[in-house]
Amino acid sequence: MSFCSVVVSAGGTREPWDEVRFLGNRSTGRQGCEVARAALEAGAAVTLVAANVEAALIPHGVTVVDAPTAEDMLHHMTAFLPQADLVVMCAAVADFRPIRVAGKISRHDATIPTLELERTPDVLLNLIRQRREGQTIVGFGALAGSEAQVRENGRKKALDKGADLLCVNRVGDGHGFATATNTLIFFDSQGNERGQASGTKFEVAQAMLRLAGEISQSH
Repeated sequence: MSFCSVVVSAGGTREPWDEVRFLGNRSTGRQGCEVARAALEAGAAVTLVAANVEAALIPHGVTVVDAPTAEDMLHHMTAFLPQADLVVMCAAVADFRPIRVAGKISRHDATIPTLELERTPDVLLNLIRQRREGQTIVGFGALAGSEAQVRENGRKKALDKGADLLCVNRVGDGHGFATATNTLIFFDSQGNERGQASGTKFEVAQAMLRLAGEISQSH
């Protein structure tokens, strides 16, 4: 791997609903932390933008910035974008957030509240649009369905996003979240499948970094 400065996002954002509740997802941040660990061991200076990640998962030696919400994630990833040779957008950013954040809601309230949602910013697309020449940007996509459906939808997502490398993994039914292992299918910006890696999340992170390095050198 030939990257000197790497910025990785990890975890799952939590979008406030009221003073104690939030909308979130099942991501623990382990895969992003293992990407950070692999990049660190390869000699890079690593910044980890962490969305609600347990401290025990974060490798020693990385610079950590907390980004609990989608808006925070967009702000910090954009701020660190100019200095990075490699940007890995691994965090599971919520697709929607409540339009209004209320005071603490009680089951004893006279009416049942209605939760109105709006879309969150697409962090990966924003990073791609603001990239500088020479940067490599890697995205992640968590997709449900059969292996064939994941492959087809991964190809479409790669074309839609335009990242140098899109890493797709199957989620649901015990796959993906809260596991020590993972399977990633890799697509380039043209929607071409560039291979697959299975193993521990550290091992698939290493495979991803090798492929990102190859793509970077071919630019």
